[in-house]
Amino acid sequence: MPLYEYHCRDCDDDVELLIRGDAQQPECPSCGGAELVKLLSVPATPVADGAAPDREPPTGPCGSACGCFPE
Repeated sequence: MPLYEYHCRDCDDDVELLIRGDAQQPECPSCGGAELVKLLSVPATPVADGAAPDREPPTGPCGSACGCFPE
């Protein structure tokens, strides 16, 4: 079951919710409101055993100048 990120327009809170395939529109667990907007998030990828931890970090769309990849 996928985990989705939402932003509640009622209480301005960001939440992660586990959503089943047949679920209706979710409610905010903080305030109970129904004004949830699904956020676009980056999928997590597992690191395989034996992966090289000393490799260079990837450069992001910002060219890594914003501090996304600290040295």
